[in-house]
Amino acid sequence: MPSVVFDVVGTCFSYDNGAEAVQTRLGHKLAKYGIPTKLLFYAWVCGTERDYSYLSQIKQYKPFFDILSSTLKRVLFQAGIPAEDLEDFFTAEDVEYIREEYKKLKPRPGLAEMMQTLRDGGFEVWCCSDANVDRVKGYFDKAGVPMPLDHILSADMVKAGKPEPAVYKFAREKAGSDKPGEVSVFAASHAWDIAAAKSAGFSTAYTTTYELDECVDIFGKADLVTPDLVTLGKGIVEKWGKKTA
Repeated sequence: MPSVVFDVVGTCFSYDNGAEAVQTRLGHKLAKYGIPTKLLFYAWVCGTERDYSYLSQIKQYKPFFDILSSTLKRVLFQAGIPAEDLEDFFTAEDVEYIREEYKKLKPRPGLAEMMQTLRDGGFEVWCCSDANVDRVKGYFDKAGVPMPLDHILSADMVKAGKPEPAVYKFAREKAGSDKPGEVSVFAASHAWDIAAAKSAGFSTAYTTTYELDECVDIFGKADLVTPDLVTLGKGIVEKWGKKTA
């Protein structure tokens, strides 16, 4: 059976809750410095992703949210807020609130339809995330989209973070897609995730819903590119499903 392995956070679910939480707690303070809330939030998330990956590469793996919780002060400083103004700029309660709201990710439009299209098309659907299994399961349950617990793969299981090869090797093995002749697609909205998956032997499907620009000159070209989740599901079935029917 052909398989599709999905990235979760950013691809199947949006980050919007986190940005809204930053606005709720710190928006009025950021406005005094002319710093857009959403820009600050994504700088924080992207910096956390970088540190998560770097620490994994030097074999000092730490969970994503441990890093996120510890790095707000330096992000605010790098955004232009003077060090002397940061002493009481936020509290531990602010960070806890933002972190917990961020975890309540909302499904991207068309998620349920896409998953049904893939399953109807004969694909076995898996997830591979830096988030832990219980949290990913909670995202899908809350969205009302079926996702079997044993089809949710976490980087925590191999104590390595994306985009390390060990994560994608693990995903291919678990999804049964490391066998010769098996069709195995990795789907994501992060171009770096797609590049890493392709290096690991996956066919790749990319949606521009999060990043807009593929940056092909940097990350290379995915095998399939679509603007949203609905067309992603249909495109995967059309491109790879017919070959395995």
